[in-house]
Amino acid sequence: MRMQVVGLSMCLGWVAVGCGDDGGDDGPSSGGSSSDGGGTPTTSAPVDSSGGADTSAGSSGDATDSGSAESTSGLPTTDSGSDSGGVVSRCDYEEVGGLVVIEAEHLPVGEDWQVLTDEAGYYADGYIGWTGPPFNNDPTHGVTQVTIHVAQPGRYRLRWRNRIGMGTNTTEHNDTWVEFPDAATYYGVQFQGEDERRVYPRPTCEDAAAMTAIEAMPQVLSAGCVEGSSTDGWLKVYSSGASDWSWSTSTNDNDGHQVVVEFDRPGDYAFTIAARGDWHLIDRIVLHELSLDDMTVQDMGNAETACR
Repeated sequence: MRMQVVGLSMCLGWVAVGCGDDGGDDGPSSGGSSSDGGGTPTTSAPVDSSGGADTSAGSSGDATDSGSAESTSGLPTTDSGSDSGGVVSRCDYEEVGGLVVIEAEHLPVGEDWQVLTDEAGYYADGYIGWTGPPFNNDPTHGVTQVTIHVAQPGRYRLRWRNRIGMGTNTTEHNDTWVEFPDAATYYGVQFQGEDERRVYPRPTCEDAAAMTAIEAMPQVLSAGCVEGSSTDGWLKVYSSGASDWSWSTSTNDNDGHQVVVEFDRPGDYAFTIAARGDWHLIDRIVLHELSLDDMTVQDMGNAETACR
């Protein structure tokens, strides 16, 4: 099956960080599986977003489309070389103070992703929800790829503001596939003081020599395969207990791990999502350096960080 990938680009000025706890662990999770289709959507029939109640205090406009260059997806891009050591980057978003903020409704989603506004409490102009069937073991639907430009490498955590959009069982309708296909590495991690327990997507984790090498790192207590569904480098990323909007973002079933990505050099990298659970709703997506605290990362007033 051929995947239809919709592209967009961002620009990040990465800040190198250490390996300590960021103080914002979501903690253990029930690891909710995708919905079997039961229940009634809490969001009514999809409608086009036109703004609405409960908007962010910060700017939430679409990324600028100035500049004549085009990305490989054919979408307009913006030239920005301010954080790239003089190298021009064609980008739509950039890191500001270790934080990248993306309003999910501004992503160029397709297929059965819909921009919705029915659930109260969203930021900016709305949120996205997957209104098609679940794809528990098939990350080839609703594929949306975002190109990020990394100026200063480091470790960043992925979080999104999300909730279930159907029924009351918070272990269903609560997950989406995630991949960073050309990053140095990405994984789930539990921080225990200065130590780490890591879980990797398949097939990375099936390389015994690679896992042994990672476990030889002084801060790594263990490295292995993520619990739950994973294929072709994709991680299932889920919320726990999110019957209302929540920043709960984990991987690894029944024992939640933070999602961390490492960029080892300046350059362009892809961040990709794909549909998994039906009626999983995503409002805002954030990538942030590990040292930033929850209050900073989750501030409603954070503006979407479009390229200058």
